[in-house]
Amino acid sequence: MIKTSWSSTSPRILSLILTLALLFTALPLQSPAFAATPFTDVPSGHWSEPFVNKARDHGLMKGIADGLFGFNRSITRAQFATILYQMFDWELLNPAAPSFTDVPATQWYFPYVETALASNVMDKTETFSPDQPILREDMAAMLVRALGYNTLATKAAQYGHPFVDVTDKAGYITIAYDIGMIKGTSAATFAPKATATREEAATMLVQVYEKYISETNWIHGFYALKSFNQLDLTTQMNAVTAGWSRMSYNTTTGAYLNTTDQNSNEWQVPDGYELVTGFLETNQKPLNLSVYLDTSVTFTQADGTSTNTARAILLDPAQRAQAIQAILSELTRPYDVLGKNPYSGVTIDFEGLRGPEMKAAFTAFLEELKAGLDATGKSLYVMVQPAVWNSAYFDGYDYRAIGSLADRVILMAHDYQPTNLKGFEETTFHKNAALTPLEQVYYSLKMVTDPTNGVATQDQGKLALAISFTNMAWTTSEGLLSNPIPRKIETSTVYARMTSPDAAMGYSEVYRNPYLTYTTETGEEIFLWYEDARSVADKLALAKLFGIRGVSLWRLGQVPAYGDAGLEFDVMQVLK
Repeated sequence: MIKTSWSSTSPRILSLILTLALLFTALPLQSPAFAATPFTDVPSGHWSEPFVNKARDHGLMKGIADGLFGFNRSITRAQFATILYQMFDWELLNPAAPSFTDVPATQWYFPYVETALASNVMDKTETFSPDQPILREDMAAMLVRALGYNTLATKAAQYGHPFVDVTDKAGYITIAYDIGMIKGTSAATFAPKATATREEAATMLVQVYEKYISETNWIHGFYALKSFNQLDLTTQMNAVTAGWSRMSYNTTTGAYLNTTDQNSNEWQVPDGYELVTGFLETNQKPLNLSVYLDTSVTFTQADGTSTNTARAILLDPAQRAQAIQAILSELTRPYDVLGKNPYSGVTIDFEGLRGPEMKAAFTAFLEELKAGLDATGKSLYVMVQPAVWNSAYFDGYDYRAIGSLADRVILMAHDYQPTNLKGFEETTFHKNAALTPLEQVYYSLKMVTDPTNGVATQDQGKLALAISFTNMAWTTSEGLLSNPIPRKIETSTVYARMTSPDAAMGYSEVYRNPYLTYTTETGEEIFLWYEDARSVADKLALAKLFGIRGVSLWRLGQVPAYGDAGLEFDVMQVLK
């Protein structure tokens, strides 16, 4: 098996914070009594005061001497380059010839600046200005680049920021602002050309540190098709949802909840369900019932017009009420084998909603459902589809309203890959068909937490990022696409292919997705996109930067849980 190299930046974030703390420190660790004493040079009521105090309380930064913090002091560009070298533990370079005319080999910082340059922290120019105080825009740019988000910054520049005085390094500043690494000097200004001070560093440290030291606090999994073989993984979860129902519509009787195989429904209560519910009850894992609905089922109404199930139910108040009653009945009726109801709540998975009319109708549905659930003490989880940059997407989800109504909001930022590449045969375009390109995940996180239209700050603790373990295989011939239609591959098959002699693994640093190439027994050449521990860790690290600490897995039975060394195919390890 051939394996391309990959180096994760995520595990070293804490190292960056500690290194920054060391750089800004001139004294040994002080006693708690001393640390509790206010710094005499930090003006009372100054915007930075709470961050300076938190930086001290977290042990990130200390005063310089005699109760002084070093307020309004700066750091140099060379010092910051040294911070990044120490943070990433790069191999220290000492080239024979200097890359910058003002960074001679005789200076102490020469190898650190050269190493930072080789690590893509900055571009090659004639000079570096190592002794100059670092500017606010340069601190943001160098740190974002060192974190591995240089390509992402190129995309993020399109997404916008609130600062009217930012013209250079817009993508880096957008990322730094979106993830809370930096704040503006006012609501509309950033002062990018101003030098960075110790109190600004303290602010950055605290805002990054408090997110990065946080752990995943909620793990949720879906039990649906072919999931029984991974039921034991639920012991590592906080909650489970069973994909055992579909909201349906009959032109005569109206809305009803289908929990059987009627009309070829795959979202049904399975035989032997009591084995699942019993296991979860024994392990004290709450179980929600998933109610699935989409816009794919269309029919002709009595007046001759065409509609779909979602519109027929959500846009009609009477049908909404009938659908809600069907859900409440299913959540309270005794199941025959159990003699009681197994559910703690409901997970609403209504997909494909689009436009303001459906957005308002879906919100009304959730408001009415919430009232009924509150009366029965049942919880409400809601699945929402992601915003997509500069493209049509399913925009029928009022993030702010849903955040206020739901107990959990699960963002389905996955399955971005095309399902048909007709017209791209005999090209390598399939190599751009990643499942979860990082820039798309980033934009979805940005929008679901948007200060105006996203889930409100006080409700963002309800958010969870969904991870879908879909594996998409493209058939190629001599490296070129030969079949425009991909096919899904089971996770167990992916694992088997990984260990075959001709398999070649790779990881896209642009998309942050792994891929696998192999040849089948029938001679088919396959290029496969999938998810692994690295790609999941990258997404969760990014989500935590946005304050999102929950994760939801689709689905049990497909979760990579193989601990073989070198395969990076045990996802559960990165959730802990």
